[in-house]
Amino acid sequence: MKTTGFARVALAGAALAALVMVPNAGSSNGSSLIIGNAGTGQTNSATAKTTLDTTAVVGLDVEASSANATALKGSATATTGATGGVLGTTDSSGNFSTGMLGILNSSSPGASSAAVKGITSSQNSNGPGIYGLQLSAGGSAPAVLGETHSGSPVTAGVRGITTANAVCCVPGVWGSNTSSGPGWGVLGDTGSQGGGIGVFGRTSAGPSASYGVWGESGSTAANAAGVLGRISSAAANAAGVRGENSGNCCGMGVAGFHTGSGIGVYGEALNGFAVSGFSPNNWSGYFHGSVNVVGALFKSSGAFRIDNPLDPAHEYLQHSFVESPDMKDVYDGVVSTNGKGFATVKLPNWFQALNRDFRYQLTLLGKDAWGAQAVVWEKIHGNRFVIRSKPHVEVSWQVTGIRQDAWANAHRIQTVVPKGAADNKYLHPELYGKPLSKSVVVLPGMKRR
Repeated sequence: MKTTGFARVALAGAALAALVMVPNAGSSNGSSLIIGNAGTGQTNSATAKTTLDTTAVVGLDVEASSANATALKGSATATTGATGGVLGTTDSSGNFSTGMLGILNSSSPGASSAAVKGITSSQNSNGPGIYGLQLSAGGSAPAVLGETHSGSPVTAGVRGITTANAVCCVPGVWGSNTSSGPGWGVLGDTGSQGGGIGVFGRTSAGPSASYGVWGESGSTAANAAGVLGRISSAAANAAGVRGENSGNCCGMGVAGFHTGSGIGVYGEALNGFAVSGFSPNNWSGYFHGSVNVVGALFKSSGAFRIDNPLDPAHEYLQHSFVESPDMKDVYDGVVSTNGKGFATVKLPNWFQALNRDFRYQLTLLGKDAWGAQAVVWEKIHGNRFVIRSKPHVEVSWQVTGIRQDAWANAHRIQTVVPKGAADNKYLHPELYGKPLSKSVVVLPGMKRR
């Protein structure tokens, strides 16, 4: 049987035929098709290489028109060696050249339908359903590429599904990097100029905790991370890692947890803000527990807030901080003079090491001190000072000092700080009838006000 262009063989029902293409001695462009009935036991051990017509589109077309029939089947029954059921190769360097092509023409295929499908019965870690291999050491082409031109938000270039409901942590898609270099297990890349997503992870709602994306690292080296997000943009709201939560209280956009004595969330910036928060209607930052600040604390105001002791269930009690242009410490107390009218006030042994430039205030208490006066008889020395008044009267005293420890001397507060021409803006422009653009700092969230 000669073929010029392509050969077509129709297989009725599910019957299979052994097909071998051999060169035709009478034609340089043609080929002969030998058909052996698989049921007769006929075999052909020769390797046939065909030279088809260069104008042909399809070298061999095999059609199965019956339901559940297989048009072409390749089987390798040897149990050893690198055998293959079907091998497809191409030498073309042109666009859309393909070693093996699968096309699904139905616009409404049934469940588990596919243009190309790989199935494995492996019981160990070898033998995947589909395996892609990139052999070029310098090549950038992927071993497996999935691409979609669909505009539907539920389609995907590559999609992984797992149905192992009873087994923890079976992934739908698994990416591994076994090299010693900084490669990627999974790389998601978008060249879109309209807000594309490199990697998208989603989990359906359910009663158990689930994760759209899970990043985990077994490394104990410095700077190792379960998830790394990186960006070089300085645009508003641009972020290396971004978390959003559209629910109500008290869900979180980003949450960090540490089960030991480490840090739940850490921020670092050489010149900007290590951590920044903005909330126009609630707390920009909320800490349930003690807060330690190693450095200066600058604020527009300060207060304590506690449950009102007179009505703790319904009211807060608030007091403003005492402010001063100096790094001032305040100490006070009450002493009684002796029979000679003297009283010695003993201060902590670190008092003079911490403070300088002392100020004193004395107030006599009780009607027995009427008409008398109290004076600082001896100023502070040896971490004590002496008061003199009438004998056996109470004296309320207060002493202030200015900090002189090493940190205070190195970071003395400047009372008036010029903003400069470039920073001629307001901390609270709305209080002066100015627009938000006149604020010293405009955080991304503030622009939505």
